[in-house]
Amino acid sequence: METATDPLTGETFYKKRNNQVFANRKNQIKYNNMKALKKRKSTANINRVLDKNRTILISILEGKTEVSKSYDFLLGTGFHFGCSTHSIKRENNKWICIYDYGYMLTADKTFRIIKL
Repeated sequence: METATDPLTGETFYKKRNNQVFANRKNQIKYNNMKALKKRKSTANINRVLDKNRTILISILEGKTEVSKSYDFLLGTGFHFGCSTHSIKRENNKWICIYDYGYMLTADKTFRIIKL
């Protein structure tokens, strides 16, 4: 029988299958949960900012399709301009997006906000 070392506990065990990595199912679950937790923690701060920005955009639109707001107004709501999910080009304009909402700088520090 072939032996292997469990990545979680470091114990040596006899493999029951040729692709077995962990000594038992409990170790596999614990290892994968720890790995997922590490990943969630690494993205938690940025996800918190993105969620807050999205919530702000939702509350500003209030069911409308488009709204214009000033830079100072958005800052006052706690909006963080340095954080977005992606950008798109629409009608030769670049829209900064946060999930399914977008905003674009127009004139005089005014932003157009839309739901995509």
